[in-house]
Amino acid sequence: MTVVAPKPSAKPKPKSNLPCLLCLHGGGTSAHIFAIQVGRLQRALAKHFRFVFVDGPFVCPPGPGVLPFFEGMGPYRRWINKDGCDEDKVRPLLKKRMAEDGGNFVGVLGFSQGARLALGLLHEKQEQRAEAFNEFGFGVFICGTYPPLGLSSALFPTTPTAQFETQYWDSKHESILRIPTVHVMGDRDPFLHKSRLLSRCSDPASTSVLQFAMGHSLPVAPADTQRVANKVIALHENYRLEIDDDARNMQALEKGVENMAVTTAVPLQT
Repeated sequence: MTVVAPKPSAKPKPKSNLPCLLCLHGGGTSAHIFAIQVGRLQRALAKHFRFVFVDGPFVCPPGPGVLPFFEGMGPYRRWINKDGCDEDKVRPLLKKRMAEDGGNFVGVLGFSQGARLALGLLHEKQEQRAEAFNEFGFGVFICGTYPPLGLSSALFPTTPTAQFETQYWDSKHESILRIPTVHVMGDRDPFLHKSRLLSRCSDPASTSVLQFAMGHSLPVAPADTQRVANKVIALHENYRLEIDDDARNMQALEKGVENMAVTTAVPLQT
């Protein structure tokens, strides 16, 4: 008797039907460490999203504040090498992780260096680049640093940080990010200035800024965590409504074309 093995499906079955957030860790940590760091927020959003973590491609020393708590949990990784963000390594790595998971990705969440990359990914979508991650409808940036990381070096001009405060993007700048986002900052974060610089890459009309009494970390207080969770839920709800509106408009357009075709096909009566 010959047993025929079933053909594998083209897309793996996701672990649940919940929408997914792609989670990008900070420099000098890892997907495993970030899953621990973001645990409170993940639990607060457990009924709404599934968090999907991915390791950066480059091994490096542990980042600020990683030791001693995460001692022995290497290898520690980052998203950039000495020459910047390597598109040939980062893009396939992210695409592969998302394809392996098979989930319905709706947003991207980044911490520190990961927030820089997250903003760059959203910017690619806004620029309608062929290779863009069009799944992402919003971004969550926690203790982001600066400048943004674009997988394509043409996306972001190399403006010195000192010039950004007076010469860089404003709400009318062609490169301002208009995709909805939230920037979460800590008032005791030694990188707070860079978080504020990164937030200025988002159009004030489409972003929110939440600042808490914390350092370079995720919110700890339950009330703070819930405020972030509520904002993420609202971002997704608005994105879902936008998708529904686009679908209805497309259906109306298709129906209009069909009606026009029928009307044209009916011969005139004399």
